[in-house]
Amino acid sequence: MCGRFTLRTPLTVLAKQFQFELDFAEAAPRYNIAPTQDVAAVRVTNGKRELAMLHWGLIPVWAKDKKIAFSTIIARGDTVATKPAFRSAFKRRRCLVLADGYYEWQREGKTKLPWLYEVDGGKPFALAGLWEAWYGPGKSDGPPLESCSLITTDANKLAAKVHDRMPVILDPVDYNAWLNPENDDTDELQRLLEPYDPKRMSARPVNTFVNNARNQGPECVDPREETLAQDCDRKPDNTKRNAK
Repeated sequence: MCGRFTLRTPLTVLAKQFQFELDFAEAAPRYNIAPTQDVAAVRVTNGKRELAMLHWGLIPVWAKDKKIAFSTIIARGDTVATKPAFRSAFKRRRCLVLADGYYEWQREGKTKLPWLYEVDGGKPFALAGLWEAWYGPGKSDGPPLESCSLITTDANKLAAKVHDRMPVILDPVDYNAWLNPENDDTDELQRLLEPYDPKRMSARPVNTFVNNARNQGPECVDPREETLAQDCDRKPDNTKRNAK
C-alpha cells in the first residue's frame, strides 16, 4: 500500500534523471519518509519541469481545514478519477513523487516485519502522485499549502506476497503524458495506473528500526537478522494486515 518510502539518492543525480532544474540545496538522505512529512515531487509549471516539496496528505481546494489530509495520503487507482477529493487533481495536477525504495509490512502475530522494495537494484523511480494548492476557507492570497497523494494499484506478483496493494510506479516513457497538465484524457491516464513489472523489482527484509516513523538513518534499511522467511515465498497472515 506504501505508507513509507526512501529517497537516498543525491539531488544532483535526480535532477539529471528526471530533467528538472536544481534550485534546492543538496539534502540529506531520507530513509523513512512518512505521511504528513514533505516529499520531493516533480511537476510541470509554465511548460517546465520543477522540483517541489509537497506535504504528504492531499488537501482539496474546497476543504474547510487541514484535517482531511490524514485520509487522503493514498488514492486508489480505480476510483481516483471519480472521488471528489482527487478527481480535479487527477485531471490537471499530477506529479512524480521521487523515491528509491518503499516499505511494506508483513504481520507475524503481534510483530510487524518490514520489507523494502526496490527497482532495478536500488535506482530512483517515480511514484504516481497528485497535488493541490490550498489557501484555506475564504482566502486567495498568501502562499498556499501545497500537498499531494500517492496512487496505488493492485499488487504485482512480488508485492502480493506481502500486501494486496502497491504504489503505482510509472515507466519513464509515460512521464510526459502523466505530467502534462493539458492532458485530461482520463481513460489514457487510467491505463498508466498498472502494477509494475515484478521482474524489475526486488524485496528484502529490513530492520524493524524503521517501524517507528521518527527513526531515520541507514539502520532503517539494514538487513533483518531474524527474518520471517529467506525470501518472499512464504505467504503472510493477512487476517490482521497492517493498515497504513
